[in-house]
Amino acid sequence: MTAAYTATSRRPGEPVPDLLDYRVVHRAMTTDTARLAAVAEELVRAPDRRRLRLLRRHLRGMTAEIVNHHRVEDDDVWPLLEAVAGDRTGLVALTEDHERLDPLLDRAGALAAAPTPALAETLHELADLLARHIADEERDVFPIIVDRVRVEDYARLQERFRGTLGLATLTFVVPWVVSHADPDERRALLAGAPAPLRAILALTGRGFRARVRRLFGPS
Repeated sequence: MTAAYTATSRRPGEPVPDLLDYRVVHRAMTTDTARLAAVAEELVRAPDRRRLRLLRRHLRGMTAEIVNHHRVEDDDVWPLLEAVAGDRTGLVALTEDHERLDPLLDRAGALAAAPTPALAETLHELADLLARHIADEERDVFPIIVDRVRVEDYARLQERFRGTLGLATLTFVVPWVVSHADPDERRALLAGAPAPLRAILALTGRGFRARVRRLFGPS
């Protein structure tokens, strides 16, 4: 574990971390992998070059975020949880899921050159595995974070999740995540977001929403 995450367990009465951002990111991942699988099936029946290009663009952005998310979990989140709650952690299965998910993302990216049944099948496999993995993580890991992780240590994790993304990826991730928040969640996310992320949303939100409507249809 890195020195930055040497930590002690949260004491009773101390503030509890707010996992809203973590939950909305997970929702974006599970929702859109399933939606991309459905679009891939539609493109087999009715090819559309522009829509396929949008699928590739959306998949690239999601892949960059998911791979980075897993890396930060493996390198930072899991070691922190071991430090503050080693008696409650058993994270081997979750790490093994990461090792299965990343090759699926690579395969989907390679197959996205053309609308084929293999692309749709791979995206469905990815969506199913990711949904199960995230359900397991929220069931097993989130309660440990709430019970044992101090607010300031959770804030460092949030910085790691954001700080390990390049600008090109952030221009996708910021409007993408916000698009999966309900109005109350959106207000809370923006209230707690650093100014550069709010600026990215202001610059990219309209174009992102237009591309999503063209890719997935009106919501």
